[in-house]
Amino acid sequence: MKYRILAVIIILVALISITVSATGYEYTITPSDNFTAVKYGDDLSKISKKLNMSNDELNSYFHQSGLLYLAVSEDNQTQIKLSAFSDNFSSAAGDISNLDSQALTEFVSAVNKDAENNADIIENNGRKFVCVKNTRKDSGGVYTVTQYITICDNQTFYFAGYNPGEDTADEITLAFESFNLQEKAPETPNYSLLSTLIIAGIVIFASLAVSMIIGVIKVFFKNHKEQLNNEI
Repeated sequence: MKYRILAVIIILVALISITVSATGYEYTITPSDNFTAVKYGDDLSKISKKLNMSNDELNSYFHQSGLLYLAVSEDNQTQIKLSAFSDNFSSAAGDISNLDSQALTEFVSAVNKDAENNADIIENNGRKFVCVKNTRKDSGGVYTVTQYITICDNQTFYFAGYNPGEDTADEITLAFESFNLQEKAPETPNYSLLSTLIIAGIVIFASLAVSMIIGVIKVFFKNHKEQLNNEI
């Protein structure tokens, strides 16, 4: 009996000691009222019409680009995007707050591959970002791409703004100032009645299994001992 009690105690301790670590992140972005915005997993019909794309095409774009968020202005001239990718550097760093000055310099060099662009380290809502801005010209005119890049939850996040003109639009700046990215805090288990019953069933089954194994071992040694006595 004492072996059965001990087995049950061991199993209970093992189950109770299980913790649930919530990995992931959460973010908020509040663009101006003249933007139509969608998140990954949302209904894309409104914004796909604005971009003259089908839902399937836009959904494929989300998947291929690691896109998490997309906002488009009423005139379709200004866009805000949030995307995330995991690579060796971000996996090793975990979060940008873990980088020392040398590692931060290396990160700036990695994300700013065009030496002609100025890269600044700025802080927004308690988080460091590398800000990279460049102005380009094409057949459509002059436009500016502004990227705010950080590391969170072992991923590199890119908050990017696209707008016509030779400088970052106020709408992009205000949207970035509203951007809040945080890693989720670990969660403690929240056991419901059903999960409690399931755990209890596992404990009972496991304790019976352990008891059977102990019983088999005891019978084996008893028979083995009797066999030795008979031989003697």
